[in-house]
Amino acid sequence: MTKSLSIFYYIIGSILFMLFPILLSPYFVSNFTIFQNPFILRDIISYSLGLIYFFFNSYYIIPEFYFKKKYISFSLISFLFLLILVTIPRLLIKINEMDYFDFGKHSPIIILVQIKHHLLLYFGIVFASLSITINDKLKKSHREKLINELSYLKAQINPHFLFNTLNSIYSLAIEKSEHTPAAIVTLSSMMRYAISDTTAKFVPLEKEINYINDYIKLQKIRLGDTVILNCSIDGDLEGKQIAPLLLIPFIENAFKHGVNPEESSQIDIQISVSDYYLYLQVFNLKVPHKVQTQLKSGFGLENGRKQLKLLYPNKHSFKIENKNLSFTVTIKIQLI
Repeated sequence: MTKSLSIFYYIIGSILFMLFPILLSPYFVSNFTIFQNPFILRDIISYSLGLIYFFFNSYYIIPEFYFKKKYISFSLISFLFLLILVTIPRLLIKINEMDYFDFGKHSPIIILVQIKHHLLLYFGIVFASLSITINDKLKKSHREKLINELSYLKAQINPHFLFNTLNSIYSLAIEKSEHTPAAIVTLSSMMRYAISDTTAKFVPLEKEINYINDYIKLQKIRLGDTVILNCSIDGDLEGKQIAPLLLIPFIENAFKHGVNPEESSQIDIQISVSDYYLYLQVFNLKVPHKVQTQLKSGFGLENGRKQLKLLYPNKHSFKIENKNLSFTVTIKIQLI
């Protein structure tokens, strides 16, 4: 919920709350207009105090006392408010109840009604402020946990990718390849995106696709003709957004585990964008690797899968086809 929408709900709720003394007052006396009725005026003061206490309780008392387990202080402050709620309206609006009620017949009932009315108001305010504040705290904690987990996942992606790419550029430099300057420029562009843009929750889809294209360009420079590499990107990217660095773990996984200069290697990458969805399919032939590399396989996939669960809950599908000779990952994401 956005901050402006939250403020709007609080305003509407406050207005409705202040209408209660007029609509639900048990002390309505027909020979007065609404704002001349001393009982309703007294209730309006009670509800105004209640509204002030609600916000004071939500933003100060509960965080400072209840959440810090100062329960005795919290209870004393709450009891003090109950006394204020009962006494202040009576001091400000003095009424001789005997002029309006037959105390000989109804005094116990009148007293019970008054007590019940104040207690309902009091406990309603305490319960509502506690419920809303605790719920907000839980949402904030959950949000912070997601942010920390996403930051951890992204922190794992960037050094891993940077190490592999620098290794590749180093190999090109040793060979005095003419592609070395282009590789450095491409890496510079990628790092600029990874450092400056990926702090946002969502980025333009064009930027994410450009990052993927740069990554594939680097891989082509590094691998040359040792791998059959097909990449197709279809659909209108304009005006769509996606979580940054979301797709690269699945693509990087194919290059990490689907390329061996001594074997027939093939990688196919297909990205298709419709009005509301993005489809990604990454295919690679299985090639033998050293045992150490095989033990680490799946790191990129697990990383990417966690990001999907965190950022697109119930808005994505994830499928793996693990065959004898090939490996395919298919993803469908609902775009915003």
